Amino acid sequence: MSLEAKIEYKDRSMVRSLYSNKSFILLLVVSITSGLSFSIYLLTETWYVINELNQQPWLGIVLMATTLPRVLFMSIGGVYADKWNRTNIMFFSLLTRGLLLISMAIVLYFSLLNIYTLLIFATIFGLLDAFFVPANQSLLPQIISKEQLMRGNSILQTTNQAVLIIGPIIGGLLIETVSYPYIFPIVAFSLITTSIIIKLIKNKNISKQNQKQSSYKDFVEGIHYVKTSTIILSLMCVSIILNFFIAGPGSMAIPLIANDVLHGTALHLSALEISIAIGMIVGAFLIGIINPKRKRGYIVLGQLLFLGIAMVFLSIVITLWQGVLIFILIGLGITAGDIPIKSMIQEKTDPQKLGRVMGLMSTASNGLIPLSFGVTSLAISFNISISHILLVCGICVLCFFLIIFLLSKKLRSVD
Repeated sequence: MSLEAKIEYKDRSMVRSLYSNKSFILLLVVSITSGLSFSIYLLTETWYVINELNQQPWLGIVLMATTLPRVLFMSIGGVYADKWNRTNIMFFSLLTRGLLLISMAIVLYFSLLNIYTLLIFATIFGLLDAFFVPANQSLLPQIISKEQLMRGNSILQTTNQAVLIIGPIIGGLLIETVSYPYIFPIVAFSLITTSIIIKLIKNKNISKQNQKQSSYKDFVEGIHYVKTSTIILSLMCVSIILNFFIAGPGSMAIPLIANDVLHGTALHLSALEISIAIGMIVGAFLIGIINPKRKRGYIVLGQLLFLGIAMVFLSIVITLWQGVLIFILIGLGITAGDIPIKSMIQEKTDPQKLGRVMGLMSTASNGLIPLSFGVTSLAISFNISISHILLVCGICVLCFFLIIFLLSKKLRSVD
């Protein structure tokens, strides 16, 4: 048997073993149902503020109350993901959020769900999710082998992107066909059922750190660990740059290009939004098929170069087909690089510190997205067009690519 045939046979065997891994399949189900639940809840919350409370000026504050605690407390969630059993953290997070939504339905039934009580519920919901995310992201290496991480992350990422498309559709149908007092219990039932599924996942027992050590010391220890690891620090910097210069301006660019550049309708907006989601699904699918195992540092660097160029081209879009094509490429570039980044971090991090590292990375990268929105909005307020903003962002990403390519020899050589 030739070397190529042996590699292909080994890859097929890994895929079969991955899909025969009961714990991985259960984690995939949990990822789908929890993602759908969060997506439906967020859409319902948004529409309730606009349509029922008629409080459009409060919409941004409500969304901030949901997402900001989620971002700020992910680092703390990572600390406890290393101190406690990760499946137990996910179980209690899902169960508590399910009970929270039942409470919301009761409050709504008695017509007491005003903007202030909604803010309280939104804040608690986001806070509970902050403990779920780091535990979820650090659980995968405990249930599959290191050789399967790239493909496992690819499958999870593909389904997560599909959920981003399907979730709002299901949420919209529920809003149109079912009244609000029933939507929250439906989502609650989904979360509680998912919490039960979590308990069926069997993960490797990893000796936890000293339970008596303070959470603050654990947090500082996690920061020190990241600072002393050149590879993890470089990967985290790449993620931060991409979220600040790509995710923020790119998200705001979709409606602005549809309206200001293309002078289009809601169909133009939908086409652009769907195109980036399709690109992300394709990117995750391709990485799962290729399953790169060598020179992954060059894939990360290539992501910076690719997305920088794509943002420059996005700044000169003048037709719908151009916008659709480039947003597909941007979506493809985002997941094609993010999956190797996540996989390398999971492989190269001490399992006892993985929760803190994933929590810190989520906080550092996602925490800059609101700031990116603010800076982009400020630039627009000074009458700077979205096309010029995208051009500057693309050039900044290309400059960062040159800097990290020249200075980070370890990232270039890492497999």
